[in-house]
Amino acid sequence: MDASAQTQVPSLTWLGSMHEGIPVSHQNLDACIEFYTKVLGLKLLKRPKALDDIGRGAWLGDADDKVQFHLIATERDYKPGPGTKYSATGRHTAWLVADIEAFRKRMEGLGIEYGEAKNLLGAGSAQLFVVDPEGHTWEFQEPFPKR
Repeated sequence: MDASAQTQVPSLTWLGSMHEGIPVSHQNLDACIEFYTKVLGLKLLKRPKALDDIGRGAWLGDADDKVQFHLIATERDYKPGPGTKYSATGRHTAWLVADIEAFRKRMEGLGIEYGEAKNLLGAGSAQLFVVDPEGHTWEFQEPFPKR
């Protein structure tokens, strides 16, 4: 698209994230629900009944209703697969947490393996990576300091 055409296209105003859709296998759905509730501390949300016609799944969110994960049981869509190691360079989603040390202690207390990159982006905060039972990489870090 050339510059003159782009100036005629309306700009987007981003408001925030709605949810993260996560494909999981049918046989691993319960293990994923357990991971998201017990490891990440999310709660089960009411899932619209109409989605039952499409297939199994679960909606999860944080206590403040700022974050939602929608688990979608499917065998036809891309999933990295159980046993996949975390990857900071592969497809992943990063989330801001208030206290990365509390997150680290939670993972250690639960015996959850995690990876770490220290000051990778010059942000001063470590980035911690965990992998769910389906092999999806999740990154967690504190907000960048204001410049």
